Amino acid sequence: MKNLIISLAAMSLLFIETASATPEGIGNCHFTTGNFAPGVEGGVSGWIGHPCPQPRPGNGGFFGSQQTLSDDGTKTTVITPEGQHEAVNPFDKPPGSNFLLTVDSNLFDFNGNEMPNTQPSRLGDDTYLLQDGPVLRKKIDPTSPAEDLDHIIDALEANVANNTAVDLALVQTGIDILEGNAIAGRAYSGFPMLHYTGPNKIKVVEPICTNGTCQSGDTVIGGNVDVNMIYWDQHIEADTAFIDPSAVQDVPWTITYHVNILTGGIEDFSPMTMNFDQTPDGQRGPFHASMDQTYFPMLDEGTQYTIKIKQSLGKYYNLTYTWGWRIHPPRVQVTENALKKGSSGEPGVEAKTLPQWEIDVFGDDPKGSEANKLAAIAKIGELSPAKRLWTLFRELKNDQSSNTSANIIVPKGSNLMVATAIQAVQQAQQKQQDQGQLKQIVSDLRAAYLDWSDRTKLPAGVTADPNATITLLYVNNTIYGSRQGLAGDGTTQGPASFKGTCNGCVHDWVKRPYTYNVTLYNADHFVHGYMNVDFGGSRGWENQFQDTDPSTQLAQEIHTDPTLIVGSRTDIVNGEVVVSDGNVVDDHVLLDNTENPAKAALATDLSTGDSVVTNDRIFPMNTGGTEEFLQATPRNESDLDNGLPQMGSGCFFTFGRNYAWPNAGGPWGGIYVPPVASDGTPSMHKVEIHYNFEPSRRLKIYQFDPLHHDTAIYSLH
Repeated sequence: MKNLIISLAAMSLLFIETASATPEGIGNCHFTTGNFAPGVEGGVSGWIGHPCPQPRPGNGGFFGSQQTLSDDGTKTTVITPEGQHEAVNPFDKPPGSNFLLTVDSNLFDFNGNEMPNTQPSRLGDDTYLLQDGPVLRKKIDPTSPAEDLDHIIDALEANVANNTAVDLALVQTGIDILEGNAIAGRAYSGFPMLHYTGPNKIKVVEPICTNGTCQSGDTVIGGNVDVNMIYWDQHIEADTAFIDPSAVQDVPWTITYHVNILTGGIEDFSPMTMNFDQTPDGQRGPFHASMDQTYFPMLDEGTQYTIKIKQSLGKYYNLTYTWGWRIHPPRVQVTENALKKGSSGEPGVEAKTLPQWEIDVFGDDPKGSEANKLAAIAKIGELSPAKRLWTLFRELKNDQSSNTSANIIVPKGSNLMVATAIQAVQQAQQKQQDQGQLKQIVSDLRAAYLDWSDRTKLPAGVTADPNATITLLYVNNTIYGSRQGLAGDGTTQGPASFKGTCNGCVHDWVKRPYTYNVTLYNADHFVHGYMNVDFGGSRGWENQFQDTDPSTQLAQEIHTDPTLIVGSRTDIVNGEVVVSDGNVVDDHVLLDNTENPAKAALATDLSTGDSVVTNDRIFPMNTGGTEEFLQATPRNESDLDNGLPQMGSGCFFTFGRNYAWPNAGGPWGGIYVPPVASDGTPSMHKVEIHYNFEPSRRLKIYQFDPLHHDTAIYSLH
């Protein structure tokens, strides 16, 4: 396992000199000989320079990070190649030396072949070029899983306070939410909060032929696959973790997204596709460019938006990230190319596809039967807040369903009066014991719920490493992060100037060199991997969507003095917001200074008591990361979805194309964290990365599990 290699770059493949279409005169494309393919001695000829592939990091024949494992196997040290751009602080002198001038063109691969559908927008034009047809919308129930779970726990807390009977149907609903069982009337029905269903989340692109449905021998001209998603609070969940593009390797295709915006889910639809390059013999090459395919505002809760996005040829497809920039981290989800393989690196062990990694952990069909489901959920670690909720609901259901009268014992020979008195005392004692157990279970449910609601802090039972920049916990097939070392004053430009403390920012990395230390814990019952990828800092990034800065478009006034967010604490009871000042149980705050009170944001961190301070009354700070919840301001009153301009919330930095490159893990050698120990102690691995380039303005540190990707992502700005 130590040499685990994800073949997402196929770095060892040689480029062969070939003659093909020439992009000469477009941007910086030029045909040259150089060391542009990792592992190739002496160099090969091909097309280089944006919008052709940007040079890969390094020189002198060395293109990868230097990655070493400690003798005891508990720490990986990584040294990235020296950056190819001048060492300039991109925040002090924006946009930085790694910024690439926008080119109005599709991308081209190393062989000079144009890659269709790789230009998201044109300069000076608000049109989203890759949206195929109009955006459609329909009304849905906006209730989120968090609201329903909160309502159930509220009811149980009322049972404890009033000494009333528990509604077992509500308890079962809690179990159904966590397992992803069908729930009538809910848009999130079928989306499990326990992440055990990866093998059920594989979809195939359906080919389209000249006559529509393809028959044997027909010519394929395209294809489509449908992806369903839900957005709320810190979450993006999808019913698709893997897409098989086998039928569309040499033709453009589409993904039709059905995005359900639940309470607290307003966002700008920002799918970012990563592309592979191609070798002349038709094999998969290393990383090419990534791009935000659109940046479309979805600002009405209780609405399903249907958006069809054009894709390039299937052979270029790596994956698609759907970012949630308003709350990031951790609002992000990824759909991988199902054909990609990961190898253990062990002699005689055959590489297997990424879906197979999921299947080997959770079984062929986790939702196929009750036994399959229980076996799959057993792989999720007990420290998982979602697993804790599930276990407690099941315990409560079993306790409340049992017949406690069987525990009443009356001594033999007792007369009726004595027997009745003894029975009454024992019944009272049993009831008191049952109430004590119920009170403890409900208290534990609330604590687990609050832990589940926030992935930007470590859940109960896990302590952050004080010597790490950040501590990450793998559990429930996702990642929780700590907050230490990541607070700062934000930047001074664009909407970033309205940001106060930030638990998702690495403020001290602005110029090379920078040392980043991450401590990884694994509480799941299966191995997790670690990979760290750069999005344009080393190879360069380009801005595409020019009109995305809300500070001049939507703000009503400029605020320069820090202003405490003022609000009243609330509960949500039966779908209604109820003000309850002094309540520190639920993490809801009704903002007194916003026109959108339906969006609740914390004014106080309940774990520390610290107040959240922001410079902006219009776009108040959220608790999830660096982006704000913006008001649902119409972009075009006559046509909210398809009228121009279609402006997203955006940022001062870019939403466009960038040239990604792996920093750690993957092609440079696998980094993995073993399963949790048998006694429940999380396993640990440390990674120290020496960055020798400047970050891009869009994103500084991107890290994820390459074996079980989906929502196992934790990025830092």
